[in-house]
Amino acid sequence: MTLPKARDPSTAGVGFESDTIELCIRWYITYRLSYRDLAAMMAERGTHLSHTTILRWVIRYVPEFERRWNRWAVA
Repeated sequence: MTLPKARDPSTAGVGFESDTIELCIRWYITYRLSYRDLAAMMAERGTHLSHTTILRWVIRYVPEFERRWNRWAVA
């Protein structure tokens, strides 16, 4: 039996998997890709979404991710 995948509570209620959201945000921050480039890359992977969806994810989730990452950052 396959165990259900644990979802990040901050991404609950969103129509996409948390892995997809985290991947888009990570690629956007790390590689400075445009939202349209990310949307095209995700379409190649089989996930069709709008560039404005990624923009909304960045605005919504980056402050939360930064708070989490800074907790583990070395001062």
